[in-house]
Amino acid sequence: MSHPSDNRLLCPRLGLAPPEISLSQFEDEISFFNSVPWTAALLNEADAIPFLPACRTPASDVHDQFFGRTLHNDRGIQHMISIFRISSAAAALDPGQVITEVDTLVYVGSGITGFANVVHGGIVASLLDEAMGCIFDLNIALEKESPTFQTSNVTGALNVTYLKKVPTNSLLLLTAKVEAFNGRKTTIQCQLRDETREVLAKCESTWVGLKSSL
Repeated sequence: MSHPSDNRLLCPRLGLAPPEISLSQFEDEISFFNSVPWTAALLNEADAIPFLPACRTPASDVHDQFFGRTLHNDRGIQHMISIFRISSAAAALDPGQVITEVDTLVYVGSGITGFANVVHGGIVASLLDEAMGCIFDLNIALEKESPTFQTSNVTGALNVTYLKKVPTNSLLLLTAKVEAFNGRKTTIQCQLRDETREVLAKCESTWVGLKSSL
């Protein structure tokens, strides 16, 4: 779920830096992903702007615990950073310019297996879901004018297709892209790929904006 009042996304380049969140969390992730050539190439593209997803900086002991605490360890989702691409910081801060595509890089450890050395299918689905949620977190943090980003949004449907084994102790790239805005519903597609860009899993999802009374 993403909500306008509790977004905690960290993006120093755009001045999004809640004072209670240590900048070192962002810097540590940038350092790790810059140490690997193929992820460093993505981070350092001319139009790329990285940010630390809100799910990694829980607001309390009852918020975002799955990705922020339970999986945030050496054997779970050890590292995570997201990236979006846009022509300039000024364009990113334009309230009328919605961001519709976000990449998320993760390093998955050895403690989230089903079969030996294979990431559990439920974790794969969760990664896809969280990567899509980053689109809402980002647009909410940037105070976009679209009605979609003026309320909480939740996953209404998630249709996952598993294509290949997802190995543990590996770096993965998730790419989430909005296909359509339709009233309170947003349709998003997401792919999970490895270093070679082979698609290991994909999904189609419908997100629903909650009514203000809920």
